[in-house]
Amino acid sequence: MHRRPAAVLAALCLTLVAVTGCAAEVKGTATADPNATQEAADPTTTSRKAPASTANSKPATPTKPHQQGAVKVTTKKKATGLETCGVLKAADIEAATGGKSSADGGCIHTTTGPSAVITQIVTVPDIADQDGEMKQIEIGGNTAWQVAASKEDCQVTVVLTDDPTVITSAFSVSVLAIDDLDTCATALKLATEGFNRIPNA
Repeated sequence: MHRRPAAVLAALCLTLVAVTGCAAEVKGTATADPNATQEAADPTTTSRKAPASTANSKPATPTKPHQQGAVKVTTKKKATGLETCGVLKAADIEAATGGKSSADGGCIHTTTGPSAVITQIVTVPDIADQDGEMKQIEIGGNTAWQVAASKEDCQVTVVLTDDPTVITSAFSVSVLAIDDLDTCATALKLATEGFNRIPNA
């Protein structure tokens, strides 16, 4: 807990030195400490002066694709040549939310009465970076995932094809509600509507 103020003070001192241009002071403090060099060179010794950024933080782990398990595709859908953001129309959004959509097609719809933001996209089926409660479901016999980041934020992604040559092989709908709205039920309804509308392969 005492290292953070010291690190901040050191950073402020370096900034002051850089602004005032005290070259003599920089040269005077640039001499390497023989003990510090020896400690760094000897891997068996542990330094008691570890920087706060490394001493108090866990090592970063690279992002890996989420282990989704076996993906089931009963109904193969056309996943190439689709309009990326135009699967669902304003009427679909309005029927699912009960609100009034401000767009006819496109990636993002905003609604009023209730206020919500709905995003639709043909995308990759990777859900590794999503935070929230995830459960695996099925839409039309195909594997799908429902991820609820909160009560107000839910996303449903359904696999369209298991063709390994297709990169954007999933259809995803995200619902973010400002007013009271069952976001997961709405996202599921819209993802199902979009899935049914996409032509079979």
